[in-house]
Parts: sequence; structure tokens; C-alpha cells
Amino acid sequence: MGKLTKEQQEKSLAFLKKLVAFDTSVIRHGEEGQEKDAQMYLAEYLRTLGCSVDVFEPDNEKMKDYPGYNSGHSYAGRPNVVAVYKGSGGGKSLILNGHMDTMPSGDLDMWHTDPWQMTEKDGNLYGLGTDDMKGGLSALVLAVEFLLAEGFCPAGDVIIESVVDEEGGGNGTLACVERGYRADGAIIAEGSNLEVFAANRGAWLVSAEITGRPIHASLRGFGENAIEKMVKVIQSIRELETKWMTTRRHPLLAPPTMNIGYIEGGVAASTVAEKCIMKFDVEYFPSEIDKYGNRHLVDKDEIVKEVEAHINLMAAGDAWLREHPIAFSWYQDCPPFETDIQDPLVQTLADAAGRVTGKRVISGMTAGCDARHLTNIAKVPTVVFGPGTCHNAHVVNEYLPVEQYFQAIETYMEMIREWTK
Repeated sequence: MGKLTKEQQEKSLAFLKKLVAFDTSVIRHGEEGQEKDAQMYLAEYLRTLGCSVDVFEPDNEKMKDYPGYNSGHSYAGRPNVVAVYKGSGGGKSLILNGHMDTMPSGDLDMWHTDPWQMTEKDGNLYGLGTDDMKGGLSALVLAVEFLLAEGFCPAGDVIIESVVDEEGGGNGTLACVERGYRADGAIIAEGSNLEVFAANRGAWLVSAEITGRPIHASLRGFGENAIEKMVKVIQSIRELETKWMTTRRHPLLAPPTMNIGYIEGGVAASTVAEKCIMKFDVEYFPSEIDKYGNRHLVDKDEIVKEVEAHINLMAAGDAWLREHPIAFSWYQDCPPFETDIQDPLVQTLADAAGRVTGKRVISGMTAGCDARHLTNIAKVPTVVFGPGTCHNAHVVNEYLPVEQYFQAIETYMEMIREWTK
């Protein structure tokens, strides 16, 4: 189709600006949220395109037995929006998935612009959610709108999913899967720098708790400091991470890592710490290539066993920890996803991106995303492709390059035209 027209570009900027103006940030990491107003606006917008629109709140009771479900989140007043443009018949169907929620803005004094007033400067679009991922969501909607305006009629169904609570763990997309939405392929519009991501790493979140023996600080030698014991755990984690980074391989993904994200312990400087709690993230592959070149699926339960066994081996050499075991709690799992790079979905989208951007790259995504629900539960071949990059997500002064935004729309148009014909 060539470049977007000036009118299409102006419409695209105005549409994204409208979505950014809604504060859809999650509360307490998704336990609550404020996506409703934006979702209702989008639902009405999609109806004007001729779509049948399903507006529904995720149901915890229906989702609770699925893998990857995150409990303790309320969805009252937090609806998903799913719009279906019915094809004429005979073509392949396509799910276009994006999330409406954003992370909180953070310290407003650190923003150079108003987070909810999209500002164009030096070729970039600044505002909360421009990169993650109202830019991608807008591009999906506009690609469908522009194609329909040209008179294009898909043979296969086009399904647009605007979901809530992706930032809190992905229950929004899980609810769409539970509701029965399926297609011959799916695209998640997370920022991929316009590369086709056919896999991502999974992430286990785990809490470790150590109990020590408190005593006055002047007599520290008669106590057992839980914080100092936790330092040993951190060192053990780094040893295992180094081993993984030098021995584990996946053709599309960076080596697995572990991140210390939270630590709390003790009551005062004058007292040897009685307790210490640490929370950390364990990244893992969907599959691995061994030293003989053979690929094996990764069992996430084996990851748990390996991490605990490595840390407990260290603890066995510590007289206190040997008698007072570390308590582990694996409290949230974000499984990986993987789609064969030879799958027609991957190849067709890579070709479309190549025609629009001049680069044809198939790679992998470091962070977690909703693709796991579509591939692992719904068994729908899925890829991640969108404008922006993870480096600009969850940061102050978030921005999205204007040119990438336009190119994403163009690529989605190419893909929809080719896939659903």
C-alpha cells in the first residue's frame, strides 16, 4: 500500500493522543485498575467500524483453574473489549491483541511533559502508555479501520482484543481465552522494535524467608543474623545464574537471568536481625538446545527444584541454616511461549515487516507477555510484533518513535490483507 497518507497520519496521532489522555494505570500491580472509561470509548469506536463488540469483565471463578492465573485481582468496572469483524468466509482468522492498562506514572516531577497529554518532540511521542502499549493497540485498530475504508473485505475473521490487567499478570487475555476466542493466528502488539518475536522467556517469582536468632548488637557473635544469611543466598543465586548463562542456549533468546527485586529484614540497627525476606525473579526458556544440538522442552517444575537444590546445597554448609531451613514460596508464574519460526504466521508477518521497514528480523522477547495464554492454553500460533521497545516501558518520560508507530500500522495492514484473504 505504500506510506500512510497525511490524513491517515494525522488521524493516527489524534487517536493515540485520545487513548493516552485516559489514566488507565493499574493499582497495586493490578489488584485494581481504572481502564473502564478508555475501554468504553474504544468499544463504541469499534462499533462504528462495523464490528460486533463484546464487553465483559474477567471472571476470577472461571479463570482460577487455568495455568498462569493470578489471584487476588478485582475486575469490577474493568471490562475487556473484544471486537469481531466477520469475514466473508474461506480465509484464515487473526487475533490482534493489545492491553489498555499501563503502569503508574511514577514521580510526576521527573516527567518533562504531562504523562496524559501526548507530546510530539524530536520525532518521538511522549506520554504514559505510548510505548507500553497504547501505541501498539492504536496501531492494530487503525490498521483495520484504514483497510475497511479502502474497501478491503477480509475472508477470515479479524478479532481485536483490548484487554485489562496485562501489567498485573495477564488475566485479561486469559479471560478472552476462557471465553472461547480462537483464531488461526494471533499478534500481540507489545513493543518489539518492529521485529517478529516468536518466543519469550518465562518468569517464576519466588520469596525466600530466613529466620535468625536476635540479640543485642553488642553481642552479635551470640546471635544469628538473618540478613547476613540472606547475603549467602544472593551469592548462591549469582553462582547458579552464571552457570545458566554459560551453559543454556536458545536460538532466539538471551540466556536466563535472576533478579533480586525486594528485600526486607530486621527491626533496628541495634538488634541482630531475626528475619529477612527476599523476593526474586527466575527467568527460564521455553525450550533449550543441549550440547548435542538437540532441543528439549523445559519443565518449569524442574526449574524450581534446581534453584532450591542449589541454594540448599549452600545452606547445608552453614550450621544455622542447616538446622533452620530457608522457606521458599513460588508465588507467581509467567510461563514462556514459543511458536515455530517456520510457522506461516511467523513467516508471513516477517515478510510484511520486511516490505514496510526494510528489515526482516525474527527474534525473541526477553520479558513476559500475554502470548503464553494464546499458545499454551488456546493452542493458537502467536507472535509478538509492535512499535516501541521494552527499554522505553515502565520508565518516566516514556516515548514512542513516530516513524515506528506509522510503520506498525502499515505492517499490520499488510499482514491482515495477506493473512485473511
